[in-house]
Amino acid sequence: MSQPSSEARVSSKLPLGLKAVYGTGQFVDSVSSTALATFLLFYLTAVCGLSGSLTGVSLFVALTVDAFVDPFVGSISDNTASRWGRRHLFMFASFPLMFVGLGMLFTVPVWLHGMALFVYVTAMALILRIGLSAYIVPYIALGAELSDDYLERSRVIAWRSFFSVPATIVPIVLGYTVFLGGKAGLFNRAAYVPFGWTCAAILCLLGGLAAFGTLGAIGRLHKTVPSTDHPLRRLVREVPEVFRNRSFLILFATVLVFFVAQGTAAALNLHGGKFFWKLPVPTIQLLSITGALGLLLGIPLVAVIGPYVEKRTMTLWSLLYIVVFQAGMPLLRIAGILPPNGAALTTILVVNGVLIYAAVTVLAISFQSMMADAADEHELLFGARREGLYFSGTTFSAKAASGIGSFLAGVALDLIHFPVDIAAKGGDNLHLSAATVDDLGLVYGVGPAAMTALCIAINYFYRIDRHAHARIQAELVARRGAAADKLGDIEDIL
Repeated sequence: MSQPSSEARVSSKLPLGLKAVYGTGQFVDSVSSTALATFLLFYLTAVCGLSGSLTGVSLFVALTVDAFVDPFVGSISDNTASRWGRRHLFMFASFPLMFVGLGMLFTVPVWLHGMALFVYVTAMALILRIGLSAYIVPYIALGAELSDDYLERSRVIAWRSFFSVPATIVPIVLGYTVFLGGKAGLFNRAAYVPFGWTCAAILCLLGGLAAFGTLGAIGRLHKTVPSTDHPLRRLVREVPEVFRNRSFLILFATVLVFFVAQGTAAALNLHGGKFFWKLPVPTIQLLSITGALGLLLGIPLVAVIGPYVEKRTMTLWSLLYIVVFQAGMPLLRIAGILPPNGAALTTILVVNGVLIYAAVTVLAISFQSMMADAADEHELLFGARREGLYFSGTTFSAKAASGIGSFLAGVALDLIHFPVDIAAKGGDNLHLSAATVDDLGLVYGVGPAAMTALCIAINYFYRIDRHAHARIQAELVARRGAAADKLGDIEDIL
């Protein structure tokens, strides 16, 4: 299949069916991240009895390995030439690792305790992380290559955001209703086993649909000359090159801090719902589902204002909203200003959750579209396509949500002396002091909001707007055209 010219790639619109089938691959990221962020910290600490700090360290160790694996996969896929293209080969190879890793992470043997439990969790987390890297890094890079158009890129990402809604709701419903809805509820250890394997099967099935469904688009992706360097030597050379681009450095720092902040909040969300807000499980599930539906609100919002408002502007306002209301709700609760538990409080929390998730969608679409624009700038500055390495930065940041985020959440629980092994200490009947409950509200809401505030300061310095991107694309088109003419002259001479 021949590759379209640069002009064709810039101007052509993608078929609706291609964008939709590509979007289904978001199930891999959203199902795994939701299952881990919502249930894993609670499962390992409150049900399996692992301390919060050891749980956090275990997931952090896996993330440390990711810090190498993600850019390594990105670099290899950037320099791969095969009949499957640069990206698909790795996506297909990832499924066994993701399936086994996620399933076994929620299948902790009952006889494991202490350091043996720590080693088991760490090993399963590593298997899962390597599998996720092999799929998500090439998958996101693939999306960035489907179009060079400034707005079309946001539409491609919007389809991923659209599928993130059902992909987020699925593990929530499976967890709270299907598997953990019995008498023992969240403390039913055996129920986590089928939950984990079911989530693993779903993400592999939908991830496979995206991988097979986009094979026909290989011809429109960028063609590059693979490097002949050893992969490790090449990685050592390419990573510093990527960080020489100021735009990438700003985006990477912003996304990393943001995902760590929200990962910390997500890891503590179940603790916060049960012990800070003192909500029944059906209400916690309602908040999770309606919040996920808020993701849908962000998609038309970007579609409406995207043609008129710069991507950076959308991110700054979204970050500001999250900071104010993520910290504000727990502080209002501690101050006694919010209404007591009941319909009024539930309504306030639902509306706030929907709007925060809408802001997160705006951020997700804008961040990844901005990263694709920065990859174009990289080609202009350094003469090489590095989508794989660029988006390994965003995938690493997303996984830092459950790595560093879970680490910070686990340490925070230990610092406020929050009890572990709650299932063996009375479950829902366990008494907590008012000071411990208030401290939980602070680490669950104010802490993540403070980290998110830092993102505003960092992202303010990003400078690629639609006019700058148009100039970058014009120069790239001219450069590619000149290179093609030169190649044609050489062929004529030969």
